[in-house]
Amino acid sequence: MIKKRVKQLTFSLIILCHLGFLAAILFEKQNNYLVFGFLILALVLLLVTYKKTPVSAKSHTFEHFLTVAFVFFGAIITYVLHTTFNFSTVLAASTVGLLVSFVPDLIKNNTVVNTIPTAVYCGAFVGMTNVSVAPDYVFIALASVFTGLLLVGSKDSFHGVGGKLGTLAFGGVVLAFFITFLLSK
Repeated sequence: MIKKRVKQLTFSLIILCHLGFLAAILFEKQNNYLVFGFLILALVLLLVTYKKTPVSAKSHTFEHFLTVAFVFFGAIITYVLHTTFNFSTVLAASTVGLLVSFVPDLIKNNTVVNTIPTAVYCGAFVGMTNVSVAPDYVFIALASVFTGLLLVGSKDSFHGVGGKLGTLAFGGVVLAFFITFLLSK
C-alpha cells in the first residue's frame, strides 16, 4: 500500500512540475495567442499521456539506493565543472553525459550498470542549476537526493516521453529551493 502511495505522490509531483512549466510560460507571454494555443495543445497532450501512464508499485531494492547515489554523482561533478573549472553549464553536463555513456560498454550484461548513464545524466541536469539558485554544494546535494528519489519513484512511468529527466531535475531543485527557503526563515 505504501509503495503505491509513493508512486502516486511521485506521479503527482511530476504533474505539478509540468503544470508549473506551462504556467510560467503563460504568465511570461500573456498577450501572445500563438503561445496560448501551444499551451492548450501541450496541456491536452499531457492529459492524454497521464491517462495512459500506469501507476504501478514495485518493491525498492539496493539498485534504487544506487540510482540516488548516481544522480548525486552526476550533479556534483557537473556543478564542479561549471563553478570550479568555468565550463558552461551545457558543456559541463554534456561532458559528464558523454563520459558516463561509455560505462555500460565497459561492464556488459549488468542491469545495475545499465542504469548508471540515465541516473548520472539526470543528476547533470541538477548540476546545471544557476549559482544564484544553488549557491553551494549542500543545495546541489539536497536537490540531487530529491531528484534521485523522484527518478526512483517514476521508474516505470513516462517511457518514451521526452523531458522526463529534465522535469525530474526541475522538481528536485524546486523542492530543495523551497526547503532551504523555509529553513532560512
